Amino acid sequence: MRVPGREALAYLLHRMGCSHPFLASRVLALAELRSLEERGERLTDLTYRAGPGVFYIEELKDIIEGDECFQKHEGDPSTGRRGCIEYRCQPPSLPDEARRLLDRAIEEAKGLDEMRLNELVVNHPLFRRLAGE
Repeated sequence: MRVPGREALAYLLHRMGCSHPFLASRVLALAELRSLEERGERLTDLTYRAGPGVFYIEELKDIIEGDECFQKHEGDPSTGRRGCIEYRCQPPSLPDEARRLLDRAIEEAKGLDEMRLNELVVNHPLFRRLAGE
């Protein structure tokens, strides 16, 4: 069961509310890693590109900019306000297992700051597999 990355991102943002792309990508990656642990297979069709201690999701920008359901809210560095992405349409219908994995990742991420969440993902033993290395 692989779900389209757009649907996973939409569900995630629907549940989390307006979120910075850095945070959303880390939570998506955490759900992917939990899927690899539990089921031995990926959750989505997204492409992860790794660098030293970081990563990005190749399709994320195109998904956000190419779909009117995703609305960008610009940040303001002078006030310390960060930008975020909001999902403004009906939540997608996902299989129960996909929802469970995404909900679990959301819950796990709640107690972590972004740097700790990033470390949890990039230091995970299955991260290299997720990133296609």
